Amino acid sequence: MMAIRTLLITLIINLAWVTNASAHTFFVGSTEISVNKFTKSTEIIHRITSHDLEALLSDKHQQRIYADSDEYLKLVQQYVERGFGLVGTNGKPIKIEFVGIEPGVNDTYIYQEVLGLESISGVAIFHQLLTDYFPRQKNRVNFESPKIKGSLLFDEKTHEAVIN
Repeated sequence: MMAIRTLLITLIINLAWVTNASAHTFFVGSTEISVNKFTKSTEIIHRITSHDLEALLSDKHQQRIYADSDEYLKLVQQYVERGFGLVGTNGKPIKIEFVGIEPGVNDTYIYQEVLGLESISGVAIFHQLLTDYFPRQKNRVNFESPKIKGSLLFDEKTHEAVIN
């Protein structure tokens, strides 16, 4: 009788976990790109749901990766550097400096910077963060400089766009 009770409790807990996991029906990330007129640099801030990054990295590396581990910080940096990029109006990749990561319970913030980039007009963005893993992932990129302001949307079918 005790074994049946334990089995029943385990099934109920697992069912609650599966129900909660499947309730996550949309996936949204955001990136802010802004020109800092004081430093004459372009600052980039990505906000991505922490548990989505944990799931992606755990699956890719076939081991459980937690947001509060040093390994998470290293793997997130590598993943962002492969999945996000800028190309100048001359057609050449723009060097993006990695500034840091701020992992949180709900969201992880990734900070990058492009030194000396004062104009973002005509810059092409390559963005496939999480869209390569979650088919319904949407990433909004908001951009702002003294001369231009707007937003772009990236998903599983749209990985590249130009700031105009």
